Amino acid sequence: MGQFVVIGLGNFGYNVAVSLFEQNNEVLAIDVNSKKIEQIKDKVTQAVAANVKEKDALSEIINSDIGAAIVSLGDSIEASILATLYLKELGVKKIIVKAINDDHGQILKLIGASEVIFPEKEEAVRLAQGLTSPNLIEHIPLASDYSIMEIAVPDKFVGKSLKELQLRSKYNVEVIAIKDVLQDTLVLIPGADVKIKPDSVLIVIGKEKNINKLRV
Repeated sequence: MGQFVVIGLGNFGYNVAVSLFEQNNEVLAIDVNSKKIEQIKDKVTQAVAANVKEKDALSEIINSDIGAAIVSLGDSIEASILATLYLKELGVKKIIVKAINDDHGQILKLIGASEVIFPEKEEAVRLAQGLTSPNLIEHIPLASDYSIMEIAVPDKFVGKSLKELQLRSKYNVEVIAIKDVLQDTLVLIPGADVKIKPDSVLIVIGKEKNINKLRV
């Protein structure tokens, strides 16, 4: 069980707080709007109305034992910056903050945010990838344009072995696992003679531009 504080109860913050609580974590939800506190008070461990732009208000309800703080204050750049600064000063070790643009994110990093997220931007990228690569299931970006992706097996791959497909030499892509969706099994580092079954998922690593060539 973890201890979390969620500051800002817009759609994103509200759903994060409720989800964390549903996963058996202790969740403190904070918002300046008392109506939002009323809406969430029965769905988290504790809900408090407070002005996070006042350090004294935060210091009364937050301590350094908090595992992580999630700050989601909509378009209020000033409030998110001050909340991040105060959380850092209060000794919170992990501070995740929602930013509205790159400049905002840079400032948040400079003053102590452990991680800056852009939910709308990330969802937009995910949607675009899903529309242009319909067999893409999951995408984990890595450094230097490399990614790990889960892709549904193209029909042209079914029944062929990895040796026959020659994905490494043809596409510069490495298959690191094959997931059987129906059997709910996973074969890690499959051998060259493993044949691709229908209803399988390939977990591959490589440059995004090369992985995208695998799509139908």
